[in-house]
Amino acid sequence: MNRRSHPRVRLVCPAVVWIAPASEDELSFPADQEMGMRVVQVDSLSLGGLSFVSVGSLPVGAPIWVRVRLGSKTCQFKGVVRRVAPAVQAGRTHHRCGVQFMRSQQTAHAISVISSFMEAANLRQSH
Repeated sequence: MNRRSHPRVRLVCPAVVWIAPASEDELSFPADQEMGMRVVQVDSLSLGGLSFVSVGSLPVGAPIWVRVRLGSKTCQFKGVVRRVAPAVQAGRTHHRCGVQFMRSQQTAHAISVISSFMEAANLRQSH
């Protein structure tokens, strides 16, 4: 049974993830690894969330910010980690994280970018 309500697009693209600050006003990009910033590999995307593979694990329920470049546009949104599972790649253990988008003005803009990206990806696949 598929619990997902949104169609997904498989892709491989890097993104930057960091733990969301306590204040909604603190949207700035963290300056260094001390702030918990990490580069991850996005492998699945929908209008409701995404999944990525990371060397380090994130706690389920953690609010995070994700910045990803899709085509010619970059979007940033807040999400919450809904699931984490071990994944083996090239003989090394990684973590596959599922993230659900959280409602916000910035996420609404990101979903617009994602929607356009998914439409373009579907057009490319159908030709």
